[in-house]
Amino acid sequence: MSADTHATPDLGLPEQEAKPNAKGNNKTRKKKLTAHRAAYLIHSFIGLKLSLLFSVVLITGTLAVFAEELDWLFYSEVRVEAQGEKLNSGEVFDRMKEQMPGVGLTAFSTANDRQYTAANAIMTLPDGGFKKVWVDPYTGEVQGTTNFLTVGEFMSILHKNLFMPLIGRAVVNVFGVLCLIGLVTGLISYRKFWKQFFKFPRWNANPRVFLGDLHKFLGLWSLWFVLIIGVTGSWWFYQNPLVNYGVAPQFLPERTIDPALTKHDLKALGKGIPTPLSSKEIIEAVQEHDPEFIPHFLNPPEHNGMAYTIHGTKHDLLTMKWGSSYFVNPYTGEVIGAKLAKDAPAISRVDWSMRPLHYGTFGYDGFWDLFVKTVWFIFGLAMSILSVSGMIIFYQRTKSATKKAVNSGRVQGKIKKAWLIMRPWGGPMSGFKYLNWAFLTVICIGISIGFKLQSEGTSGSGYQYKAQDVGPWNISLNATLGLLEKDLDPIQAGRTTTLNAFIHEGNPEAIKFMYVKVGKPRTKRAPGAVLHGSVGNQHAHTPIPKTVKEGAELWLTIESWDGEFYQTAWSLMPDGNATVDLREEQAANTPTSKNEISG
Repeated sequence: MSADTHATPDLGLPEQEAKPNAKGNNKTRKKKLTAHRAAYLIHSFIGLKLSLLFSVVLITGTLAVFAEELDWLFYSEVRVEAQGEKLNSGEVFDRMKEQMPGVGLTAFSTANDRQYTAANAIMTLPDGGFKKVWVDPYTGEVQGTTNFLTVGEFMSILHKNLFMPLIGRAVVNVFGVLCLIGLVTGLISYRKFWKQFFKFPRWNANPRVFLGDLHKFLGLWSLWFVLIIGVTGSWWFYQNPLVNYGVAPQFLPERTIDPALTKHDLKALGKGIPTPLSSKEIIEAVQEHDPEFIPHFLNPPEHNGMAYTIHGTKHDLLTMKWGSSYFVNPYTGEVIGAKLAKDAPAISRVDWSMRPLHYGTFGYDGFWDLFVKTVWFIFGLAMSILSVSGMIIFYQRTKSATKKAVNSGRVQGKIKKAWLIMRPWGGPMSGFKYLNWAFLTVICIGISIGFKLQSEGTSGSGYQYKAQDVGPWNISLNATLGLLEKDLDPIQAGRTTTLNAFIHEGNPEAIKFMYVKVGKPRTKRAPGAVLHGSVGNQHAHTPIPKTVKEGAELWLTIESWDGEFYQTAWSLMPDGNATVDLREEQAANTPTSKNEISG
């Protein structure tokens, strides 16, 4: 909310006002800095300096409220007809896997809270890349695939981290704090705001006056919503970047390790390749254990020591629909652990409530889900209009101030005032305009990486450790710093890199465990970080030593179900032979001149 649509704009000019003296000449004096004016200046600063980026965050957040509904409208694969009772969620997943052989399927969303929406899973192709597979939960028939970055998914990711590597989530969370500051300063700068709730915008006034009225009107009626967005965003800001970078202490309970299979459980399976239970049998075991539990996400084990994880809900107040979890032995069906929302500490429940409050997803399903989302969308749109209208108001003032500066005073004064307004670091946004454009440029680069990532995965980037025979398997590795950081140097001293494994020959099911480690493992008990994930996305987050010695090697260790161990190694750094830097190869193959392009 702006305090006064006719107040002097911050154009880089000295704070002053004209006052006639005894001789009738105008004499300027500086305005007194009152609490009202200080609040106004702070409010204006927040609303202007990062207005372009702020608008992107607000608009994408507004659209992300209806992320699922957008996908339902845009893609026929997402829509289904209700046909009586739905199949067991595990059986639907089993049928999907039968119809999609040779690919990795994980993160199966059951759509149990949706009557006309298909269930889906994330598919990873053998050579990398991601898609979504959609299946009818009433029949188990696969309806087709879409890109991972659907319209709804694109809006959600853009809002959460702006497709910016490393710092994106922290940057977005900053705006939660700015929302709170803007709320408080707006109320202070708008005198007796409580009397203005029914002061409607003057529709017949000039555009600047109308926008000013609209800005204040929407700001008043959006107070409760801005407070929710500000509090939830500030809560996340405390976690990232403050806690994340060691600036502030963590007050949330430490995350506990998920229940897993013990050495005794694995030993009981014998030395042959064991056959896991079907997903249908896993769901039946959970429902027998807890009939009130509603499964929403199925996560099969990503390596043979993990449990089959079922995420869902028991309709606990203000929790996400994956707020409770059961962990099941994938070979016996025994429930070996649980993390239920009703058992969580109060502070954890507060933490979990932030997401449904921020996105308006606490309506759960049916009419109330659509009603709450509609309210959140309307007021999210109002916040977006607040941001855009505030920016327009100040630019209109800038235009007016520039005209006055040019049309009054001596030539030298005109030039000076025009320069103060139009200099690169002047105007309403001052030098922050370049920061806005820099952020927008990085966002565009991140978006291009995101689309490239969904089609290629991490293959074709970073360091490639060429295929070698390891026992009966032929395997290659690929190192990247991370998904959105796939084009950065993947091996950096003291950091963690992501190593992806690609099995070209041999039976993957015959592998009990697969490990990677920088340096040769001293014993079989400490072979390194375990590789996990689905086909095409088997990976390990591997720490790099603070000092990388010359000639350092990357070791791969495989333990088979028959108890045998197999090992091989590559040069950790590119040697032009077994290990190559794919980024250099791509750069060498990219045309850089007109002759190369024409050739």
